[in-house]
Amino acid sequence: MGEKHKFEMNVNGETIKWEEKSYAQIFRNFWAYFMEKDLQKTIDIIELVGVRTSESEYFIAKNGGKKKNIFVKDNLWVYTHLNPQAMDKVYAKFIKSWEEHYETPQPETFGDDVQTTEKNKAEETPKLKNIYRKSLAMDLIRMGHDLNHTMRNRNNPKYQVYVMVETPEMIRDMLYILERDRVNKRYNNVNK
Repeated sequence: MGEKHKFEMNVNGETIKWEEKSYAQIFRNFWAYFMEKDLQKTIDIIELVGVRTSESEYFIAKNGGKKKNIFVKDNLWVYTHLNPQAMDKVYAKFIKSWEEHYETPQPETFGDDVQTTEKNKAEETPKLKNIYRKSLAMDLIRMGHDLNHTMRNRNNPKYQVYVMVETPEMIRDMLYILERDRVNKRYNNVNK
């Protein structure tokens, strides 16, 4: 009988332990645990911390060997061909980010307190807008709008997505830039 591998993690005060025959099974348990808790948050943090992903069900090695990736959603898979040390690094980065982005449940309030709590919550978490064109994002930043973060474009990994803080002024300026670019393009095409 083979040796069992043990894994223990603490997430938001909860201790989770697994004992499996392989590190790969522990890695699958890890992702299943978080995807079951909150799939969208898991996907967001995968992108935020840079966990290696694929659009394919299998990783095919140079020698022709196949390893099945872990299904997340649609065309998104997490690579499973990591050594135990690399897995440990993924666990640490992911759990740290998960806990930093953990939303503590708010106590129930009644009457006017409900409106105040909802208003405070809206003020704490800004509304975000994904910008897929670098030149548009740079123009908005030059105009004084806030860049929240960037992330890899899942559909085309060689590009970045620029996540801006969405405000009415930012939307107004974005529409202005898009219209300006459209008019300039049409003008340039006419004068060729």
